[in-house]
Amino acid sequence: MRLFSGLCLFLFSGLLLAAEPTPRPKPQRFAKEIAVFAAEPAEKGGIVFTGSSSIRLWKTLKEDFPGLPVINRGFGGSVANDLIVFFETVVLRHQPKILVTYTGSNDLNAKLSVEEAFQDYMRFLSQVHEKLPETKVVLTSVKISIKRKSQIPQVRELNQKLQSWAREKAWVRYVDCDHYLADAKGEPIRDYYANDLLHLSPMGYAKWKEILEPVLREEWAKVKP
Repeated sequence: MRLFSGLCLFLFSGLLLAAEPTPRPKPQRFAKEIAVFAAEPAEKGGIVFTGSSSIRLWKTLKEDFPGLPVINRGFGGSVANDLIVFFETVVLRHQPKILVTYTGSNDLNAKLSVEEAFQDYMRFLSQVHEKLPETKVVLTSVKISIKRKSQIPQVRELNQKLQSWAREKAWVRYVDCDHYLADAKGEPIRDYYANDLLHLSPMGYAKWKEILEPVLREEWAKVKP
């Protein structure tokens, strides 16, 4: 009886451990970067790009979308939980008419499950819609990479979840921005990646811009003053 009780306690403890959420990276690591954003004038009513380093490293953002009031509020290494924590600074104070989001890859790399990464992203987007109900969200797909090749199945599963979630929401537009990164066999194409094999090369950004520009111009025509 004592052995049975001990076995039950062991199994129950294992279930509790299995149910523990994966720790998220500490948002405080971005304190200085967010302080810089907070010190800048809050341009309002435009198009805010936010998310991780793929956004932060888009150095030619304004030049790539001439005539559109784009603002870069990406911070490298961030996950969806960081967007939730710093929502007021990177999104709310700008009152954007359009919000372009990119996150997810770092979440998976931080050992979050696909479901955890998805739920964090949904919490962020729900926060956006609650505080900014008139804002249109352009939800860009999570990109695959050579450096994180082992995570490609999880990336594709996460993208499927994001696309399905966005399908019935008029305030969200899901845009497949990473299909060009793979060849016919689904393997990442080297030319589209920087030397670190993780971030995009200038050619990669040119393709991303080619996909996003008609979407942004179409959406901006609907909401511009």
